[in-house]
Amino acid sequence: MRKFIPSFLAAFMLSSPAAAQDNSTRVIDPVPAASTDNLYRVSADRTPSGFKVPRFVSLKFSKVNGRTGPSRDHPIAWQYQRRGLPLLIVAETEMWRKVRDISGDEAWVRKPALSGVRTVIALQSTPLRSRPDARAREVARTDAQALLRLQNCREGWCEVKSESGLKGWARQEALWGAKRP
Repeated sequence: MRKFIPSFLAAFMLSSPAAAQDNSTRVIDPVPAASTDNLYRVSADRTPSGFKVPRFVSLKFSKVNGRTGPSRDHPIAWQYQRRGLPLLIVAETEMWRKVRDISGDEAWVRKPALSGVRTVIALQSTPLRSRPDARAREVARTDAQALLRLQNCREGWCEVKSESGLKGWARQEALWGAKRP
């Protein structure tokens, strides 16, 4: 029996400072997804964290402020409201990481709010297969914008796991956050 993995649209819920005034939020349309090409690359030995830039991370908490600069003195540009949301680190300081989200927006986030756990977002309704083969049995299907945990990738396929524990293989190009930047 094929299962369906819902999108949990809250993955894209963001609040702007103006929205905080009236308690409204907006849903960000994930298409087209932000590119991971043409990024300035820094080797691990030249970063404060000791990890290369760019790299993917995820949100550790369900509410994280994204600021216009790397300090608490800078205004809040966004409030990310989905634990596990994948983000691309494009720059860093000792305590701050400049991140790019699926929409291409960039903001500065404090290091403790980020996790090394790799997650991805389905760019469209995506079949999950029993093995990394287009002819393999479909074990589940995601909604567009479904948040999935990335297990590993090989030869254009990625093994993913849903929040409910369903596992399967999806085409790498159907997942934002799976491509090595």
